[in-house]
Order: sequence, then C-alpha cells, then structure tokens
Amino acid sequence: MSKILIVDDERSNRVAISKWLTSDGFEVIEASNGKEAVDRLYDGVSLIVTDLLMPKIDGIALLKIARQKVPHAAVILLTGSSSVESAIEALQLGATDYLIKPVNLKELTVKIRRAIEQQKLAREIADLHMQLKEKDEIYRMTSRCASMRKVFERIRLVADTNATVLITGESGTGKELVARAVHAHSRRSKNAFLPVNFAAIAESLIESELFGHEAGSFTGANRQREGVFQAANEGTLFLDEIGELQMGLQSKLLRALENKTIMRVGSHKEEPIDVRMVAATNCNLLKMVDEGNFRKDLFYRLNVVNIELPPLRERSEDIPLLVQYFIEDIAKATHRPTRQISQQALECLMRYDWPGNIRELRNTLESLIVMSLKEQIEYEDIPSHLTGASSVNTILRTGISLQELELEAIRRALESNDGKRKETANVLGISVRTLQRKIKDHNLEPHDDLVGVK
Repeated sequence: MSKILIVDDERSNRVAISKWLTSDGFEVIEASNGKEAVDRLYDGVSLIVTDLLMPKIDGIALLKIARQKVPHAAVILLTGSSSVESAIEALQLGATDYLIKPVNLKELTVKIRRAIEQQKLAREIADLHMQLKEKDEIYRMTSRCASMRKVFERIRLVADTNATVLITGESGTGKELVARAVHAHSRRSKNAFLPVNFAAIAESLIESELFGHEAGSFTGANRQREGVFQAANEGTLFLDEIGELQMGLQSKLLRALENKTIMRVGSHKEEPIDVRMVAATNCNLLKMVDEGNFRKDLFYRLNVVNIELPPLRERSEDIPLLVQYFIEDIAKATHRPTRQISQQALECLMRYDWPGNIRELRNTLESLIVMSLKEQIEYEDIPSHLTGASSVNTILRTGISLQELELEAIRRALESNDGKRKETANVLGISVRTLQRKIKDHNLEPHDDLVGVK
C-alpha cells in the first residue's frame, strides 16, 4: 500500500483530498505546512501531494528537501494558474507532475496512479540492472557457499543506503571487492571510490592524507592539498586496515564522521563533506577496544552494518568456481591462452587450507599460468607446499636443513601475501618484529627476487 503525504495550509483543501484518496484505498497522512511535512518525510512516504504556495517552506523548498531525504518519493505540485512557471521549475527540479487549482480529484487520482506505476517500473528496471551487474560479475566474487550468499544479500540490502559499513575477515578474503560492490550498487556509483590502506602510509602522513593540508603547515607542504575525504566527496571512501590508525587520529576521524566536516592540517576552518564510509580490518577491534588500543565510540560508529567474510578454508566448495574465474581472468591479463586444470590438480587445491585465502589462490594460479606453456595444469605442476610433498619423510630423505626449510617457508609466505610483512607474519604465526629479523638473517630484503616486499 502506497503512503501519500498531503501538504496544504488550507485545511478544507487538505481534508477534501485526504478523504477522497482514503475512500479510493490509499493510506494518507497530512501536514498543515512545509515544516510539519519535513518532519513526516521518514514515515514511509512514497508520494507527496503539496501546495506550491505556503509560508516559510513552500512547495519548491519542500521538493528540494524531499529529493535529499526520500529520493524515491514522487512529488505532485498543486498550484494556481498564476504560478504555472514555478510548477514548471519544479518539474525541472524533479517533481513528477503538477495540477492547477481548483483540483479535479479524479484527475489527481489518475496522476497518482500513474506516478505509482512509474515508481514500480523504476524499481523493476533497478532490479534488472542489479541482476545484469551480478551476471556481469561486477562483484568479481562467485560462490556456492551459504555464508557467501549471505554476504551478497547484506551487500544488496545496505548498498542503497548511507549506512557506514565495517568489513571484517582474514587477510586476502576480498574485503576491498566487497567495498567496491557496496559502492557499485549505491546511488553514489557514478562518483569516486577511493581506497586508503593505513598499513601502507607512514604515520606522519596519515592526517594529511585524510584531511589535506594548508601550504606551509609542515616541512615540505609547499602548496595547499585536499585530502581523500574531499576527493571522495559525494562518493565512497574505503578505509582499509582501520585497526592500524593511531589513537590520536581516531578522535579526528570520529569527529569527521559525526559532524560531516573536516579541517585541513594547518587550518582553523571546518569544511563540509558528503562521503559514504566503508572500513575494513583483519583485526579483532573489540579486543583492541578492551586493550585500550581502539576507541569504543569510533568502533560503534564504524560498525553500523558488519559484513564478515569467511576464510577460503571454510568455503572449499567455491574453489572450482574461483579457479575457473581466475584462470580466464589471468590468461586475459597476461596474454596467455586459457588453460584447463586436471581433476587431480583441482582436488589438491581444494584440500589445501589457503592461509593467504583468495589472494594466495590467485597468486598461485598466476604463477602456474605465466611460468608454463602447457595446455593443462597437472598435479605435478602444483607447488610442493600445496601438495604436502614437504612432509617430514621427504625432508629427511632429501636432507634439507631446518634453516633451509625456514627460509623456504618465509619466502613462500611472502610471495603468497605480496610481500606484506604483517599479513605474512600472521600466516607464519610470528610477530612482525620476528619476521623482520628473519628476513634480514636470510637476506630476503627487497633487493632479492621478492619484488614487493614491504
């Protein structure tokens, strides 16, 4: 049932229209002026019938407010013959239709039903676009797993709102892909999507990166620079590794989210922002809150909607789909022919735990495709650490030393995680400090063949 808001400061007109529409089966609520109407725009209103000439907040002003608060709602203007030009202006601003007073109630009903049909058609078109996007694999995610289908459903439900989203899950599970999917299915999809990874930015530069800075505000600041909040205005800002943000900046981020304003470094002037916030982390933020390393108020401000991604080891049934997708995608990107994969090789990939998750799977397949010209990926092509060939017996038989084994484990973990030390340390179950020491001990600094070690 469509809910219709009738707005008119002339009580007799308002009551007559309300009675007519109610008798015709519509649910009707009334407002005696523009201000009262603004207060009722959250009542599930799908259509607004408003007088054009009203004190303080007139029909044009109400239309503009409605476009912001209830953009899905249709608006029909009622105007006197002397105000037709204003009604035409309203059409240009997004009004659905207008009627000249005195109102013909039967004609009003026709226009309302036409507007409702247009809304229904618009929803069907939007649903069709959604289906086409999914078929076009805009998510770049694919799944037979029930837990991932729930993820997709949460994306669909939250995308078209402005709710802040916190994406959680292990490294390599595809958190940025989820953030991009939320943006792609939102009203902001035509505007910027800007990702920021706090783990990849020096702590001294994060504030400037977020909020921008004024010329001369610090050494090297030769000119004014806008931050990512302003660059992403009317779009989506994706803050990855949010758990890495130092406490001093957490309060400034919270202020920006609460007040919808930012202040450049070196400035005393607040500037408005309109940004959809999506954050992600592989950390347990609640544990960090308990330990005093993350602000509780910021956590709850970010965690309005939580989307948790399962690790790949919990969705092994998806590995054949992912393998097929990655083989085709990598072949296209690297100008290689599309390969087949043997059943034995595929079963091997399905048995492996994938501590680096989807990222590790893709990197493994890319290496297999780039480094071989064979038409089919066979079991013997799979790296030994995936097949289990590096068992204790194999190690003893080949005489490999513990030092060599440790070197190989670190090398492979770095490769699987694109050289990112924090993620590599998590996979190996050691601290970043210990990993850094072992990288130095084994001479695995970036000048080695491990391009991308950070």
